[in-house]
Amino acid sequence: MVPMSNPYDENPPTQDGAPNPYAPSGQYQPNPYSPAGPPAPYGQQYPQQYGQPYGAPQEHPQGTVILVLGILGIFTAICAPIAWVLGSKAKKEIARSGVHYSNEQNINIGRILGIVFSIIYAVSIVLSIVAAIVLFGIAASTSGR
Repeated sequence: MVPMSNPYDENPPTQDGAPNPYAPSGQYQPNPYSPAGPPAPYGQQYPQQYGQPYGAPQEHPQGTVILVLGILGIFTAICAPIAWVLGSKAKKEIARSGVHYSNEQNINIGRILGIVFSIIYAVSIVLSIVAAIVLFGIAASTSGR
């Protein structure tokens, strides 16, 4: 007969009375086969993996500038294409390096704003030129009568 065990026991025995090998031992055992090895003690520098330290990711140095230029592109035509070019360069740099930055979303938003407003400004310039040509053509044809 199997002895009755405490249901709140941390390591309940198996049906034959032997200790349960799958029950938690109460201590953390690091995986010796893990490529990262055991975790570093609190307060020590974390090891690097894939060229980036563990913990909080770093910010890309141009992320905020690209976002600000993209927003300013709403009001000034020169800032939009600059945001587009800088954002594209930063995205290519991130793709080449393989490092993930905490402000990649700022880069994407600034780049997209730069693309959208560059296209809007280009279309408005073309439409202004076409309108000017049409108006000069109408003025020239009516003045000859």
